Amino acid sequence: MHKLLLILSLLPAIALAKPPIDDETSCKDMPFFKHHSPENGEEEPLPRFLHQLDLSETQKTQIKSLFKAQRAEIDAKLNEAKSIGKEIHQLSFSSDYSNVKVQALLDKAAISHKAIALQKSRLDNALFKLLTDEQQKQLQSRFED
Repeated sequence: MHKLLLILSLLPAIALAKPPIDDETSCKDMPFFKHHSPENGEEEPLPRFLHQLDLSETQKTQIKSLFKAQRAEIDAKLNEAKSIGKEIHQLSFSSDYSNVKVQALLDKAAISHKAIALQKSRLDNALFKLLTDEQQKQLQSRFED
């Protein structure tokens, strides 16, 4: 009986220990790059895998401009994939459900995800080509580890 009273008395404390996140701090409708973008006009951050390389200021500028150039295209593709996911979810919980419709949406999602992966691969290769031979070898050895 004492254990039950103790557990019941702790429930409000547990519920208040981690309050729910407000909608304004949620990232559910935020584009991919917005999660990683600086706030308050700060400088654009470099990808983490480049942090330990000794990059010149020119390289840093070129890398940041590559990200800015690709941002809109990648965000559009991610939003498309997200909307397909919403369609699948809505169809799953509707009376209009059919395996054929879900399969068509899954095929569409696969094409969208493939396009995102291809775009990211192109961006990574463009970043790689901006590095010196020594930096490329350093990066390749880090990926091998």
